[in-house]
Amino acid sequence: MRSAPRRVRGGLARTVAIAVVAWAGLVGLLVLVGWLVSRGRVDAFDRRVTAVIVAHRTAALDATMRSVTWLGSWAAALVTGSILVVLVLRRRITNSFFLLVVAAWAGEAAGVTLTKRIVARQRPPQAIHLVTAHGWSWPSGHTATAVIVFGTLVLLVIVTTPRIAVRAAAWGVAVIAVGLVGFSRVELGVHWATDVIAGAIYASCWLATLLLVTRHGRDRALERSN
Repeated sequence: MRSAPRRVRGGLARTVAIAVVAWAGLVGLLVLVGWLVSRGRVDAFDRRVTAVIVAHRTAALDATMRSVTWLGSWAAALVTGSILVVLVLRRRITNSFFLLVVAAWAGEAAGVTLTKRIVARQRPPQAIHLVTAHGWSWPSGHTATAVIVFGTLVLLVIVTTPRIAVRAAAWGVAVIAVGLVGFSRVELGVHWATDVIAGAIYASCWLATLLLVTRHGRDRALERSN
C-alpha cells in the first residue's frame, strides 16, 4: 500500500498534468481562431466597431480610458500579487490559493505571448493609437490580465466572506472592470474588438479550468484519505 506522501505527490502530478493539457488545448484553440480571424473572416466587423468608437471620442473619454486601461496592465497584476503575498504572510489565505493564482497568471501570460507570436495579427492603424502599444494584436493581453486580476479579487472575497450580497457585488465589479478595460483598448485604438473578446474568453476559460482541475484533485485526495 502506498504511503500518504506518495499518494499526495501522485495526485499532485496528475493535477498538474491535466492542467497543462487543458492549457495547451485552450491555447491551441485560441491560435486556431486567431488564424481564422486574422485571415479576414471578421475584418469588416472589427473595422466597423473601431470606426464607430473612434468617431465618438472626446477628450474626457480619452483621458478616462487612459486611466482605466491600467487596470489590465502589469501594474495591476503587481499590486494584486503584493496583496496576496501580504495575506499569505498573515495566514489569511493558504499557500494553495496563492499557487493557484500564480498558475493562473503564468498560464495567461504564456498563452497570450505564444499566441501573439504565432498568429501575428496587425494592430489597428498607427494613426488612431492614443497610447503606445508593442507587439501583435491577437489577443488583448490587457483584457486577459484584467480577467485574472479581478477574478482573483472575486475569489478572495469568496474565501473570506460567506455573505451572498458581498460576493454578488464583487462579481458585478469584476465584470464591469473587465468590460471597461476591454473597451479602453478599442477606444485607445490599439486593439480590435475581437482581440478583446478573445482575451476575455481565453483568460476566463483558463481560470475556470484551473479551479475545476484543482477542485477535482482535492476531492480525489479526500476520497483516498477516507
